[in-house]
Amino acid sequence: MTRIGIIGLGYVGLAHAVAFALHGYEVVGVEINERRLMAIEQGRVNGLPQEVVRRALESRLRITNDYEKLRDVDLAFLAVGTPTNPDSSQDLSQIMSALDELARVWRSGEGNRVVVVKSTVLPGTTRRLSKWARELGLREVGFVHSPEFLVADRALEGVLRPSRVVVGGVDEKSTSIVAAFFREFYRRVGFMPPIHVVSAEEAELIKYASNIFLALKTVFGNLIGIVCEELENCDAWRVIEIVGLDPRIGKSHLMPGMPYGGPCLVKDVSAFGRFAQELANIDFFISIHRYNEWLRDRIISILRERLGKLREKHIAVLGMAYKPGVSEIKDSQGFILARELLKEGAEVWIHDVEADAVRDAFTFLDGVKEIKSLEEICSMDAAIVTLNYDVYRKISCTNEYPLIVDVVNVTSNASPKTINLYKSMKK
Repeated sequence: MTRIGIIGLGYVGLAHAVAFALHGYEVVGVEINERRLMAIEQGRVNGLPQEVVRRALESRLRITNDYEKLRDVDLAFLAVGTPTNPDSSQDLSQIMSALDELARVWRSGEGNRVVVVKSTVLPGTTRRLSKWARELGLREVGFVHSPEFLVADRALEGVLRPSRVVVGGVDEKSTSIVAAFFREFYRRVGFMPPIHVVSAEEAELIKYASNIFLALKTVFGNLIGIVCEELENCDAWRVIEIVGLDPRIGKSHLMPGMPYGGPCLVKDVSAFGRFAQELANIDFFISIHRYNEWLRDRIISILRERLGKLREKHIAVLGMAYKPGVSEIKDSQGFILARELLKEGAEVWIHDVEADAVRDAFTFLDGVKEIKSLEEICSMDAAIVTLNYDVYRKISCTNEYPLIVDVVNVTSNASPKTINLYKSMKK
């Protein structure tokens, strides 16, 4: 039976590790972050039910920080981070480190071993990694890129019932091994998705094209919203709701709201924008990200227009995570807004339904204060609503303040000075 190794137990790696273990495969998950390992052992992970993780750990899933435990695995899935550097180039240091460690324990091994790259990497990277691996001594090891298309808070469902599986191998033998593995796995699951066998470069590009199109839809919906603000009798949510009924367009990521954020879209658009500019002199993808940042900066500009200088103003940011239902704050636009307001000298108060999001924000934001009760908002100068939680619908202030900038259409009469973005502002 195929033995599986998963390197990196973020939501992508852990979801695959749990899914494989629950369907009969022996799985070793390697994670060097001790805090993450402890959270998994205690069942404190977003997007995966605690009971399901526990069952996997009690059956065929072993988690460790020791690469030596990967010595006997047949397929090693790489699911580590690929962040962007300040110049938008892709940082492959986590992948290189993982391969270096893997080479140390695999050099003496035999058999048809394959590294399956799940991490998002620019076109051409998987082939270069395979050449570098040979220099490390992994001469008989194959390489395949198999991108993931998971949603963080539904990661396990995305592994078990994907819309498609993509297998892009550097060589035919490796491709055949991984494609056969996925067919057997989904036979056990009882759900057979379409499995597309392509080149490694095509697989890498499929991932980027998918994410960038979602980012483009987000920016597009928000720009249509700004047009609505300048018209009479226009509600962008109503407009986009009906536009999204067209099956050629669809509703996903199209509704007006906060600019896109989170651990995937921001880094992927930035990295691919630089890649496309250097490769083909195309600056369109860079422009997508510039518009996204402009949409965020526009929110602060509205505060300046209404309040004047923001120094010493008391401003609440409601929503620290990058989307509802998760606690991840990496590249969250709400988090970035709070950070920028601090730079302006404002007194910043933060809130999120997910307590972990607030806790993590405090780690990185010097000087912020936590909102304990939403009633506190009524005594502030302004509040920005960044996530559409139902609890924010209950905000009701009858006094002159605060100015409430609602970016996600969740409030109605929260304050006499409520601004619902993406609706007519023309009298």
